[in-house]
Amino acid sequence: MIIESLAGTWRFCLDDSKQGIERQYFNEKLQDDIQLPGTTSENKKGEYNNAKEIAHLTEVYPLIGYAWYQRDIVIKDEWAGKPIRLYMERTRVSQVWIGEQCHGTQNSVSAPHIYEFSAMKPGTYTLTVLVDNSGLPIKGGHMTSPDTQTNWNGLLGRLEIQAMEQIRLDNIQAFPDVANRSVRLKFDVHNDTGFAADAHISIALSDMIGERASCDRPKEKTTLLQAVPGKQTMEVSYDLGKEIALWNEFNPVLYRLNIVLEAAVIGESYRDEQSVTFGMRQFATEGTQFTNNGSKVFLRGKHDALAFPLTGYAPMTVEEWVRVLSIAKSYGINHYRFHTCCPPEAGFMAADMLGVYFEPELPYWGAFQEPGDEDYDEARAEYLRSEGLRILDAYGNHPSFALFTLGNELHGSRPAMSALLKEYREHDNRRLYAEGANNYFWAPSFSEESDFWVTMRTGVGGSIVRASFSHADLPLGHVQASYPSTVVDYRDNLPDAPIPIVGHEIGQFQSFPNFDEIDKYTGVLEARNFEVFRERLQHAGMLSQADDFFKASGQLAVICYREEIEAALRTPGFGGFQLLDLQDFPGQGTALVGVLDAFMESKGFIEPERWREFCSDIVLLARFPRYTYTVGEHFEAQLEMANYGGIALEDVQLVWSLKQGERFIGNGVTAAKDVGQGVLEFMGTIRIDLSHAEIEAPGKLELELRWKGSEVTNHYPIWVYPADVDTNPADSVHIRRSLDEATCDLLAGGGRVLLIPDQEQLTSHIQGFFASDFWCYPMFRSICEGNNAAPAPGTLGLLCDEEHPAFKAFPTEFHSNWQWWPIVMNSHSLILDEWPDTFRPVVQVIDNFERNHKLGLIVEARVGKGSLLVCASDLIGQQDKPEARQLLHSLLEYAAADFKPSEELSFEQLRAVLDPNAAVERQSHRGEAVLNPSYPNE
Repeated sequence: MIIESLAGTWRFCLDDSKQGIERQYFNEKLQDDIQLPGTTSENKKGEYNNAKEIAHLTEVYPLIGYAWYQRDIVIKDEWAGKPIRLYMERTRVSQVWIGEQCHGTQNSVSAPHIYEFSAMKPGTYTLTVLVDNSGLPIKGGHMTSPDTQTNWNGLLGRLEIQAMEQIRLDNIQAFPDVANRSVRLKFDVHNDTGFAADAHISIALSDMIGERASCDRPKEKTTLLQAVPGKQTMEVSYDLGKEIALWNEFNPVLYRLNIVLEAAVIGESYRDEQSVTFGMRQFATEGTQFTNNGSKVFLRGKHDALAFPLTGYAPMTVEEWVRVLSIAKSYGINHYRFHTCCPPEAGFMAADMLGVYFEPELPYWGAFQEPGDEDYDEARAEYLRSEGLRILDAYGNHPSFALFTLGNELHGSRPAMSALLKEYREHDNRRLYAEGANNYFWAPSFSEESDFWVTMRTGVGGSIVRASFSHADLPLGHVQASYPSTVVDYRDNLPDAPIPIVGHEIGQFQSFPNFDEIDKYTGVLEARNFEVFRERLQHAGMLSQADDFFKASGQLAVICYREEIEAALRTPGFGGFQLLDLQDFPGQGTALVGVLDAFMESKGFIEPERWREFCSDIVLLARFPRYTYTVGEHFEAQLEMANYGGIALEDVQLVWSLKQGERFIGNGVTAAKDVGQGVLEFMGTIRIDLSHAEIEAPGKLELELRWKGSEVTNHYPIWVYPADVDTNPADSVHIRRSLDEATCDLLAGGGRVLLIPDQEQLTSHIQGFFASDFWCYPMFRSICEGNNAAPAPGTLGLLCDEEHPAFKAFPTEFHSNWQWWPIVMNSHSLILDEWPDTFRPVVQVIDNFERNHKLGLIVEARVGKGSLLVCASDLIGQQDKPEARQLLHSLLEYAAADFKPSEELSFEQLRAVLDPNAAVERQSHRGEAVLNPSYPNE
């Protein structure tokens, strides 16, 4: 086959009125020009967009409709008699003309468009391609969504004219047979001569890619056939030798075979040479766990929706995909779930090289129906069926293509979905199939036709397999609603279904925007949503705190993600998880849920090696019931190793230590133990007396676990407080529960007051919530309000002045940590919008970017002649919690010492927040409601 690239300058024309077919633009010489491969947006075609999108990034030159692409092609003399083919790697709905002759239309958004022209006489021809990004029979999920890669118009990747042999090979599919150390090759033989031809096919190993032990080099194999006119399908088995190299996430070895067809007919000789690359892997299941070549696999996945802000589409080069996937692997990721989308060939090739398990989906987010159903759409049903087959044929040889589903959060006819799965499995059995991700999420149940189950719940109500939920999907998860510990797992929520269960879209913990990121958007998309959020924060008088909000909220998100991931790893027999997400999601209201930004670049919250402590193939785990203790108690933890590395381990010992700074409080080594591959193994129990003389209480301690002789480690914080702590105020300090007349008199007379108001006494407040807000506040607020349900509090954790003397007896960082959990959950943060712009709380609750309230958990001010310290958490009612007792003690100590607040407030300003009888019109910086433009199709 001879290949000639068509990359370069093409002629171009917009067609806003969609009249080009009727007016025969293919007969005209188009007057504009465009560079291909590329998109209209990259080439700045169409009208400049002045809008400021809030729900997602703004495409600077959007185009929805018809665009015409044209160039001259030369059929060379040596191509005479050869069938000609046009190859366009990725586009939208296309229609092709050679001169005046139309050669049909194709509509895949996932697989290449290939047009067959038969033989053409040598000469120059006009090739015209119409691309329509408005004519799909489905919405297209994240293949076409403005939330992610945009609904671009253009021609991407390889653009080629291919001159083929009249007798040739096509659609070569390699089916590895690991057990028999061979590969079954299935391919088509085309014969366009009109005559039967004797042919022989030779198969030989041309290359092996990747690190490998010594293995056999198989012999060349030759087989004879009679190539009849037309097309015939052939299968050949090829032995790879006794010693073969297997493909897996640790050692992704690839085989490349050359297949040569030689034939002769009526004095003419024909030769066609093709190659096929594949890996020897059998991705399967064993009970409730995945296996690859017999070894257990735990999917540590991330969600991906092909969001690449510079281009507005997925990379078409292997080099860029290697960069992206290498970053993900540095954070312990071994799996990508592509939400209602499919990556291009380059993505699969990079995943093959790096050992990443891909799970693409049909570009669909809606309902399936059967013929006869009221909403049955034959065109839509056939499109989905065909698109799946096209994906399987285009990318099926890639060992990274390990799983496939029909879309996201599907509903409707389960028989229709099951029939499609059965057809796909019969067509190509090289991977596992499931009906979708989180299907029927309101009433989840196992699908008999599925090989695995991606879900957030395994039953109605509390049968959860992830740790966080939106307030539109109650009940909440344990990170949000349960006293902190490291003992929660999901074993009791796993049903009897004999298939792996994967936690769907776990995490979704927000952080505050990083406004410095705006300057990164130098391509087809601009972060005008970030600009609006910045303007809102400035209007609220807190722009100077933006960087602090960003950093503090990010630390809370990491803390929550850690517990989310470890809970999955603590679950015996669990199949894995799919994070939402390692990186930010730029749409659906702007969901800043990553520790990486939308460019897959670090936001500075955590280094990859620290993330891998709790997200890797081998993770050391400690189970203990709480993070806070008192002197005299014992700290007890069960130690475990989750071993999803490549091999079983012998004589494993865990070295452990509990330290306060550099001081050892306790240390030891567990007894040696063998740890099987693919298991969660109990390694021993540690018990430490917290009466140790070296402990300085109150204080933060750190438990370190390390696999002896390795770099594998993990760390946990705990806090130790005095057992007996004085919570009685000094004579000079008055504890009050409301801003009543007596409290005001004390302040007017120069008194010192610690005000811990009864929660119902607060005029203007937001309910306390420890975990970072789920996904995106404006999106789920609008969903909750549409369902007449209460939205989430919508906050993003604490910003603390950790050096403030109020915390002298209550050690804290500048951000939330687990010792704050009961304090925050039993609070109602004060809305301080009407207080001076310069006023800053001692402990500020970070609000979301839509609402932008100034929120205070602990505030202080001079009032009248007195000094006031306000804590909006009910510390009085939490005296059973050592952390609450300790904070109350610390605040009282501060109020009795050098208590001289710098800010001054009037009684009127206080009453606006703390007097339940005050009539106050609360200011809000809230924007418009945000709906999800990708959901659903129905």
